[in-house]
Amino acid sequence: MASKPHTDDVYRPKRIPKNPIKFKLQLNDEQKDAKKHILENTITLLGGGAGSGKTLLACNVALDGLLRRQYDKIIITRPTVSKEEIGFLPGDLREKMDPWVQPIYQNMYSLYGKDRVQPFIESGQIEIVPVSFMRGRTFVDSCVIVDEAQ
Repeated sequence: MASKPHTDDVYRPKRIPKNPIKFKLQLNDEQKDAKKHILENTITLLGGGAGSGKTLLACNVALDGLLRRQYDKIIITRPTVSKEEIGFLPGDLREKMDPWVQPIYQNMYSLYGKDRVQPFIESGQIEIVPVSFMRGRTFVDSCVIVDEAQ
């Protein structure tokens, strides 16, 4: 006797928007080349000087994939370098990580608007995961942004 497939096992095609995603900021030619390279590879490390647009590009790639439904989630992680232990900071995990992920949020807001990005954060489609909490986690259909603090 055949059992019914579990709903998670059923193939559900992802709807892809027909029109290109309209971002408020456009990438320069060098960033467009880097984006192409990122999309052709599973893992990509970006290097460049301060202000070269590495974080902006990572946010563009992540938001573009999320909006096109290529990814179900964006995972943001960044080392927490501080004299104060994160456990002693007030608030929940998102509030504790807020100072470290502000550069990423600001880039996302600049690209797509705070009012359009905030619902993704509130729904958990954009998730903050401290490096120290990554152990044992599996991220499926996700874009992971690892932003190194300077």
